[in-house]
Amino acid sequence: MTATPDSKQAVLDSLSESHREWPYSTNHDTVNNDPWPLAWDAAAFIEEWFSHPEHTDVEEAICHIELDPSGFGYDVTDWHFKQPPEPLLKAHLLRIVKGWGGETALHDYLDDNTELVAALGFGNGLASKTTLWRVWNENRLSDDHKQVVRTIGQVLVNVAREHGVPAPDEVFYPDPSVDAPNAVAQDDLTVRDRTIAKTRDVWKQAKPMVTENYQLPRGKNTEIHQNAFFEAHAFMGSREEMYAEDGTVNFAADTTRERVQTGSTHRHHLHKIGPTDARQMHRDATRELIERARRDSELVGGVLVSIDITKSNPYSTKKKIESDEAGNVTNKWLLGYKNDDKKSTEFYFQWASVQIVGLDIPLVLDAIPVHRGLKRATIVDRLLESATDLVDVEMAMMDREFAHDAVKDVCDDHEVYYLNPGKMRTSERATCTRLRRQGKLIHIESDEDTDSSTDEGRTTLTDFTSGEEDSDEEAGVVRKRVYVPAINAERTGDDGDDDSDETDSEDGDNESNDKDELRQELLHEFSEVKDSDAEEIEQLFGDVIDEVRDEEDKRKLPGNKEDKDRFMLFESNHPALEIPENSDNGEEPMSETEKAHMVSRVLRKYKHRWGIENGFKQIKSFRVRTTSMNPEYRFFNFLYACTLYNVWRLTDLLVKLELLAESEFEYKPLVTADLFLTIAKEYNIVGLDPPD
Repeated sequence: MTATPDSKQAVLDSLSESHREWPYSTNHDTVNNDPWPLAWDAAAFIEEWFSHPEHTDVEEAICHIELDPSGFGYDVTDWHFKQPPEPLLKAHLLRIVKGWGGETALHDYLDDNTELVAALGFGNGLASKTTLWRVWNENRLSDDHKQVVRTIGQVLVNVAREHGVPAPDEVFYPDPSVDAPNAVAQDDLTVRDRTIAKTRDVWKQAKPMVTENYQLPRGKNTEIHQNAFFEAHAFMGSREEMYAEDGTVNFAADTTRERVQTGSTHRHHLHKIGPTDARQMHRDATRELIERARRDSELVGGVLVSIDITKSNPYSTKKKIESDEAGNVTNKWLLGYKNDDKKSTEFYFQWASVQIVGLDIPLVLDAIPVHRGLKRATIVDRLLESATDLVDVEMAMMDREFAHDAVKDVCDDHEVYYLNPGKMRTSERATCTRLRRQGKLIHIESDEDTDSSTDEGRTTLTDFTSGEEDSDEEAGVVRKRVYVPAINAERTGDDGDDDSDETDSEDGDNESNDKDELRQELLHEFSEVKDSDAEEIEQLFGDVIDEVRDEEDKRKLPGNKEDKDRFMLFESNHPALEIPENSDNGEEPMSETEKAHMVSRVLRKYKHRWGIENGFKQIKSFRVRTTSMNPEYRFFNFLYACTLYNVWRLTDLLVKLELLAESEFEYKPLVTADLFLTIAKEYNIVGLDPPD
């Protein structure tokens, strides 16, 4: 718990200024007359409590809320009852907040949390289950006072969610009655059983979030409920090779609805949902999902996100596509190329998305359609604007095509760190040659160390041993360029400057061995940064052929391919990447090993970026098949699949938590998309139509 006497006093001081009548209930008869001032007092306290930046826990707030038992008509004296009344009231407030209907779950939870029992005020230990039951069921509280407690609980949950404090619904807690096995695998019957249960529970909660936030642009006098459209779309997306024309017929046979739209009507209305509306509906559904599912360790604090672009399946056509005089397709949304036969053309649509990656819930936060000429900086700006509104983004990771200064500016504007591979131009190749000659494995420089006006001579550092300059911390976030060993490199055998005298010594051999070991350690750290096979990695760092070195020396040309391939360049503004101090200031310079460990702590995060590629593959499992060339329908189709994908990933997380399988399945789902969809179809969950 993070609250302190000082932080609570700060809340009370702020409360006395913002709500001068607080506590309002002291001047009212809340027992026989009007109990609602009790709710007003609690709501005012809750609002000020969560406004304090250090108060980020719902249970802690319950411990500090003042619930005067006499104001609730709770007049059982101490000699009649061993337990003090205020902790009993707070315990039931906790039960209401957690969504538990009875005292058994409450008692079991408190029995496992002795610190919480003491914080609630149970000085002599937890009350019995019978005592907890009597408080609520033997007329100790009137119906009006019970409703006040329920109201306080709902206010507490709502305000907590508004401030990003975890307050999940009951369904998003693991079932405590499940006995977790010692080990689990994806094909275990236990996984299937829990997936069935959690899919039912989560979809029951998530479907209203989807249907309430997705809206059709239709007239008022409609006979078919709009939910039928979204239910049908979910139904069709979970079936292989099912298109809207035939899919609505299958949906009509499966649903309990009396009337269902035709395939042409289905497409017609979904065509009218523009990208702006589609994005807003997906974000609203995702926001509500996050608010109701956010737990103590998930989606709390800074998250890692990845931004990337994917494209739809190619659409082949022999129809004439309008082009301008230069031969470019006039439809800016259509991207493609001519086949070798010069007669047919394959077209596709592109979408850029921002997804949570790493060890958190891998949700798709937002997406935008990509048209010809759309700048990468504009894509990042739009996606980060919405992503930072939904969650606290620590760092955005992108591939090399986003390595532009304008993209960096956008990340700085949104106060988000970035990490991406850099482009190896002439000056960067020259840097690689100098690093190789110096026998260095790691090099960090800031953008202030380079001149971006020309390719030639961009790198101004000439002494890689002691010439790294200090960064100006007061100038804001410093942009760094980091050179690390590439996994497809070969070892040159150079231990120092090419111009230095070669000496044979035991210390020199040890130093060479240490560098080789360090290089192999770094290689392991960065092995997932590039998509290479394990066999390639085993064959790394052989001796460079003498002829290559001789040819380079004769040409006196830095930046040859062999040197470039030894290193990989990353760009980042993360503060954990420190520019090494100049050794001339009297302090011990940072060693190669210290640099390597510092760099690896940041750059190893980049391997999480591949999660977005896996996400794109899995989203296709939820997408309705189509041959439509309508960009609005195509984009809606993709984004609605992202919404269903989010529900699946949340289900997967809950099954992992119940079966204690987070460690074995940190980087991949325990519940596969195929299993989720199979169960959803088998139990008629996808497309389920509760009363509207």
